[in-house]
Amino acid sequence: MSTAHPQAPPELPDLFDPTTVRDPFEAYASYRRIGPVYDERNGCWILARHHDVVEALHQPALLSSQGGFRALMGGSVGPPAARGRGAAVGLDEFIGSRVLIASDPPDHTKLRRLVSRPFTKGAMAAWQPRIAARAEEVIDEFVQRLDAGDADLVRDLAIPLPVLVIADVLDIPAERLADFRRWSDALVGTLGGDVDLAAAQVEIQQMFEFFFDLAQLRRQDPGDDLISAIAVAEPDGEALDPLEVVMFCVLLLVAGNETTTNLLGNLQEALWAYPDEADLLASRPELVSATIEEALRFCGPVQELFRATTEPCTFGAVTIPADQIVMVLFASANRDEKVFPAGDIFQIERDSRDHVAFGHGVHYCLGAQLARLETAEALRGLSRRTVTLAPNGPASRTTNPILRGFTSLPVSRVSPTTGPPS
Repeated sequence: MSTAHPQAPPELPDLFDPTTVRDPFEAYASYRRIGPVYDERNGCWILARHHDVVEALHQPALLSSQGGFRALMGGSVGPPAARGRGAAVGLDEFIGSRVLIASDPPDHTKLRRLVSRPFTKGAMAAWQPRIAARAEEVIDEFVQRLDAGDADLVRDLAIPLPVLVIADVLDIPAERLADFRRWSDALVGTLGGDVDLAAAQVEIQQMFEFFFDLAQLRRQDPGDDLISAIAVAEPDGEALDPLEVVMFCVLLLVAGNETTTNLLGNLQEALWAYPDEADLLASRPELVSATIEEALRFCGPVQELFRATTEPCTFGAVTIPADQIVMVLFASANRDEKVFPAGDIFQIERDSRDHVAFGHGVHYCLGAQLARLETAEALRGLSRRTVTLAPNGPASRTTNPILRGFTSLPVSRVSPTTGPPS
């Protein structure tokens, strides 16, 4: 027999509380134990178990990405301090636009086809030498910072590498790279972090104007880059309108750098927490790919996304009514011990293939292979230089409950003879 509205007991942690956001994994476990529940504090249902998350992601007709995104941008769900910010800075423009993250099939299918070609495995293989070259440039400068005693993994490696690569993909001049990061920080901070709203509004407006002008230029004189392909595309026999092209560019910019930036910081923290695994990776560099998959499972950046039910949906013994907002907890699913035994332990040699760090189904992240390649080249570049890192001062985490990562991670180089500081 189905239950209509099982309420989250008041003792269950609030997933948007700053204390929970700092270390959410015990809270996730408590939601897995109880199953799907309605969280009255935040006005949404919560799916935390791996089976339920995968099932939800494979039913886009019943659980709408567009509806979930509309709720997040419109301020009816999300961190209380951030509700309404999206509309305040103009991000509600996403709601009416044909954009991958805010669309459902069949529109989503047509739109994905527009931008998928540069992100296939074959296309990424062709990009690999360029990504490797960018990684070498960034790591050389990072090592210089290490030798000078002033290195921050986030500032000097995790941020510049993916920003350089996505600029290459979009064919955007290198002098705009600093703008890219400010714009991305402003947008992501608006949706869940600490941010000066007035300053963020200025940055986001600048970003919109830049991409609007660029899209117009590429439409008039298209090149071989992704923005040109989007600007001249006609998914329904007519071109996307200028706002829709801009929104595609914004999505590509943010998704193209936030994932790798946050993953690199989270992975480094995991290696410090599990030194035996760090030693294993150092002794067996062929485990780089396995290390990345385990990091995506154990400490992947994306914690949750939202969906809206279009009709009643049943998960186990619980029925979620139509027109409800559902929080789909990717990061909790990746710790589910029914799928990943000892899921709260970082183990490089485990089978991590069933993780959902990049989603599942029709909304599987297009940039997944790009993030994997960037992270792999960073790890291999450090390994070739026999660079082992140690903490070198207080780290600073993001306060965003949706994207988990670091804003600062000061590091020093471990001497091969003396080892890390005690």
